[in-house]
Amino acid sequence: IVNENGELMLDNGLKPGLKNRMINLMAICGILGPGVFVGMGSMLKTGGGAGMLTGFAIVGALVLSMMFSIGELNATFDFNFCKHATRYVSPGFGAALALSYVVLWITNLISEYTALTSICETYTEKIPTYGWFLIFWAGFSLFQLLSVSAYGEAEYILGFMKLAFITGFYVFAIIFAAGGIPNHKPDNPFGKHPLVDGFKGIANSFVYAGVFLSGIESVSIFASEARNPQKAIPSAVRNTVFRIFYVYFGISVFYSVTVSPHDTSLNDSSKAMRSPMTIALTNAGWNNSKYFVTTMILITCLSSINSAIFLASRSLFTWSEMGMGPKIFTKTDKKGVPYVAIHTCHLFGFLSILSYSAGSSVAYSYIVGITGVSAFIVWAGISFIHLRFRKGWLRQHKSLSDLGYLAPLYPWSNYFAIGLGIVLILVQGWTSFAPW
Repeated sequence: IVNENGELMLDNGLKPGLKNRMINLMAICGILGPGVFVGMGSMLKTGGGAGMLTGFAIVGALVLSMMFSIGELNATFDFNFCKHATRYVSPGFGAALALSYVVLWITNLISEYTALTSICETYTEKIPTYGWFLIFWAGFSLFQLLSVSAYGEAEYILGFMKLAFITGFYVFAIIFAAGGIPNHKPDNPFGKHPLVDGFKGIANSFVYAGVFLSGIESVSIFASEARNPQKAIPSAVRNTVFRIFYVYFGISVFYSVTVSPHDTSLNDSSKAMRSPMTIALTNAGWNNSKYFVTTMILITCLSSINSAIFLASRSLFTWSEMGMGPKIFTKTDKKGVPYVAIHTCHLFGFLSILSYSAGSSVAYSYIVGITGVSAFIVWAGISFIHLRFRKGWLRQHKSLSDLGYLAPLYPWSNYFAIGLGIVLILVQGWTSFAPW
């Protein structure tokens, strides 16, 4: 529909303001957060380089299969996977999936705020941690009230910066590992310590891989506000392969060839100092590298928090729009911004304050731990939705050539993704039962 200002609007009040180039870049690196720089230090420490690669390889296979499903669903109908679930499985399944996605991004939001406020202490300790939080919380609250086009442009610029920084580190890691920096050469850490703690290390890597890859399915959410989803979504699905191999496989390799999983700096109290990037750059002779890495973490946090608020609020909006929740969450302003859903989800950011107290850190770890299992539930759910969609399509005697994108390896990739998703949900809690 066209509003009073002559702008194109969706009938639910949202505005289709995301361009194809925005969605394509966001599919590659839009959801990359501080976990890639800080959290993967913990992944390296508990699983080693081989554990990291195994975790991303197995979880990546699940993600690729799930993204094939999204490509077919959203290139044909541009509403997000929660509505697809309601239509092809049941209203209850769609509602449960929508709320799982809200929980996923709220817990992600809490985690990102914790990382952001803690790394800012690297610059100065004169501002208390809660002071940093209040400053950024106010800034994000205001920014989210801009149009979806402003969000897309911001993510487009920040995405390029993140991709350039990661590429620069790869070049440095190759030179450093090859002995190209005089008097500074890593002592073959991957060759000496490829795997840490056997199967337990690999099981832990599944957890981290699930958390770091969560958000890759967000192209389905973007489809609802895309200008040309039939063209943008298939392209974004193909970019998923690039993201998994270039970003996650690449960074796993270059972390493990430059930093030992037994490096004591991985246990540093400062998040900036225990980043594998900081450790590698410091070992190469750059003593003040922590300020450079901190700045890059700050940039990624700005992007990832922005995305977490966006995705959580849109899922809450969809949940209510489907008739499963209070209609107040469907309210939008003249720019098509669902401001009630945005501010409701953003309020949960205050739970990041739990991490400031040693006594509350255990509860905080439980909250963040929900992120990974929520991702696996959503991914397996999307693959099941696609099975139902394709069966319904053929039952109505529609031709496969009419689909905007045809998922390869159907239905075997779906069975694989559903089965693997269930296994990973169970394996994620495996360490809680050892010893039995």
